This record gives sequence, structure tokens and C-alpha cells, in this order.
Amino acid sequence: MASRHALVCLPPHAAETSYTLDTRLRRALNKVRGGHFDSYEITTGRYTEHFPLEPGAQADDPRLVRSASGPADRCAGGVLSLLDLAALRDRHAAEAAALHDAWTQATDGMPPAEPWERFERHLGGDSFQALLGFRAQPRLKVLDAIKTGPRQRGEEAALVRLDRAGFIARARRRAVPGNSLRELDGTWLTDPAWLNADDPLESGSTAYHDHVNAYIDARDGDVLVVGVDCRR
Repeated sequence: MASRHALVCLPPHAAETSYTLDTRLRRALNKVRGGHFDSYEITTGRYTEHFPLEPGAQADDPRLVRSASGPADRCAGGVLSLLDLAALRDRHAAEAAALHDAWTQATDGMPPAEPWERFERHLGGDSFQALLGFRAQPRLKVLDAIKTGPRQRGEEAALVRLDRAGFIARARRRAVPGNSLRELDGTWLTDPAWLNADDPLESGSTAYHDHVNAYIDARDGDVLVVGVDCRR
């Protein structure tokens, strides 16, 4: 079952609204499902710890969406004034810098790696043989020893394609957005890369992430942004 991290934006909870936050989220998602999802998880699932809390924010604040068993300083979402987006971006940037530096040091003296687009062009972007060929290169094999967590083709292709500053900027750009965004007016956007509909340079994906970051950063602090694990 495929899992999609969707960020759902909701207006501030009006006093006259009797719906719970959980109900408001599900009603918003039902309006855009259109066959996209079989189910979705809000306080369970893969993304319940996506957002760090602002310093001083209380884990039991009712304006937060949290897993009961999750760490007290992380949540699936809530009002923007309680979410530390800067810390999230800084963490992703620091992790990218550490990975790039470790990879650069470990591959010193090795021949340059061929870019992903060469394998995609000859074998097809959806070809498992293309991925195997790309990762068989000596510089890519090094990642087995220095990369923690799951390996992602897009990140590996960017590591080969971009310089250090570009690689860090890419990670910072991708820290906050999920795979899809539901805007306040119901507009539904999805990362073209998640749909396998982007070019090798990630032009569409970059535009998507830039838009999501700008959109969220421009919202008032009482707007709710919640990450939902959408499955199909």
C-alpha cells in the first residue's frame, strides 16, 4: 500500500463550530479524495512526528495533533504558531551537509559518477535495471556505509548532480512540505516527483516545494497545518 504525506491546511477553529479537529480534517480530505485514497491516518501512521514544537509549547495543547505515544516535542501538526518550521529546516539542512561531507571525503580520488539521467535515458526511469546500474557505481556504493535510514533515488541523484550548497538547499526546501498540499480554499497540489511525472533535474518538484513553503510561511499563526498519512 502506497503512503502519501499530505499537509492539510484548515482555518482557525471558530467558536460556533462543533466539529472536532479530527472531523474537520476528515471532512476536508473527503472533499478532495476523488479516488486518491483508500484510508488515512492522523494520530497514527508514518508522519505523527513530522513537526517539532516551538520552545515553550506544551505537548497537551489542544491545538496540536499528536500521537499519544509519541515524543513530547514532536507532533503531526497544529496551529502554525506552535510549529517550529525553522528548526525542521535547519535539521534537514544539517543532515544534508553531514551526508555530503562524509560522501565527498569517502569518495575522494574515485572517478566521477555518471548522473541518474544517463541511466534513465538508456533504460527508462521506472526500470529497476536503471536503478541497479546507477547504484553500482563506486561512488554510489559508498552510501551503503555512510547513509543512515532508507535510501532515496532522488536524493542520490541530487548528490551526484549538485554541489554542496545546492544539495543543502534542496534538503532545506523539502523539510516542511509533504507529498501533497490541501490549501485553505480546497486547492489540491501534489509533488510531480511523487507521481513519477518530473524531469531528471526535478524542475516540477522544486517548483512544488517552493510553492508549499511560500504558501505556509505566508499563513497567519492561527491557521492549522496537519500532516496526514494518506494510503491507497
